[in-house]
Amino acid sequence: MQIPEPVYNIERSYEDNYRDGPVFHGRVPASMPAGPEVSFLGIPANSRLGIPAGPLLNSDWIAFYAKMGFDLLVYKTVRTHAHPSYPPPNCLYVSVSGDLAPGSLSTPLIGSPRMEPSSMRDITITNSFGMPSQDPSVWQEDVSRARQRIGPGQVLIVSVVGTEREGESIAENFARAAKMAKESGAHAIEVNFSCPNVKGTEGQIFQDPESAGRVARMVRKAIGPEFPLIVKVGYIGNDDEAVALLREIGPSVNAIAAINTLSATVINPEGRPALPGPGRERSGICGNGIRKAALEVVSRISRGIGALKLPLSLIGVGGLMTVEDYDLFLSSGADFAMTATGAMWDPYLAYHQKQQNLRHEGIEKGHHD
Repeated sequence: MQIPEPVYNIERSYEDNYRDGPVFHGRVPASMPAGPEVSFLGIPANSRLGIPAGPLLNSDWIAFYAKMGFDLLVYKTVRTHAHPSYPPPNCLYVSVSGDLAPGSLSTPLIGSPRMEPSSMRDITITNSFGMPSQDPSVWQEDVSRARQRIGPGQVLIVSVVGTEREGESIAENFARAAKMAKESGAHAIEVNFSCPNVKGTEGQIFQDPESAGRVARMVRKAIGPEFPLIVKVGYIGNDDEAVALLREIGPSVNAIAAINTLSATVINPEGRPALPGPGRERSGICGNGIRKAALEVVSRISRGIGALKLPLSLIGVGGLMTVEDYDLFLSSGADFAMTATGAMWDPYLAYHQKQQNLRHEGIEKGHHD
């Protein structure tokens, strides 16, 4: 049975989706199953499930997914200056058999704009946006609007990235962006240290622990000692690398989010680059195919946090497509979980997860009674 089209229209441009989306023809739940309140970095939250920065382009997207029951909402990465998106196509289906890992991605993947997935397990995609950003005069006002449009127990996180600007280091620019996001009404800040779709060094900061630590310390100084700060990282290949990064950033942050896609070369069925234009030879792979890799990294970071005895929370991201996947992330060491591709194709995912929680609570209560 074919599943519905995604609420983000992958056949249209980023600008079209920013202006016209989300497109949803289903019914918004009249009420949401209620579970026990949790603490997200000291902030009361209705659940442990959210959406990372990718699909939440502006306050309209934030408001829609808040109504659908996603409680941890990350506003798509913003900058201290306007930055355009790459031209379309920005998202393509990718043909994948089995689980992907960095070591297996030397062979190009085949991308296509059309597919008829019969289940969530059929959906692996590539995305290539280049971390676009509206001008601060636009996004700061819109972040404030987003804060007003979410409900009690829902958390607005703003993702920021820095670039080296004239007279300003990348760390200073990160810090300025974070301060602007805090002033706009964010409950928490995420610094994006991992994006395979940009041409500058800002996309892979997590691979250089010393640089990552320097940026984290400067951002912490800019937003103050108590404000919740998250670092988004990509694929980490072994425990030693995880520990090296955690040693540098751990004292400055409150949480780690992992992972932000896998990087791969994507071609079309004719063998030409599927995402035309310089700097787009490789792009980020998301969805079902990267879940195993994401769970491995979550486990590595969890072990590192334990070994260093750091008071950090861990947010699992990457390939969470079903309610069962949510449980896998928590059992692998994550305190919270987020879904991007899964939520794009199944906006009811949070609702179903909360229903399952209630069923589990009923079973456990029955056992105790």
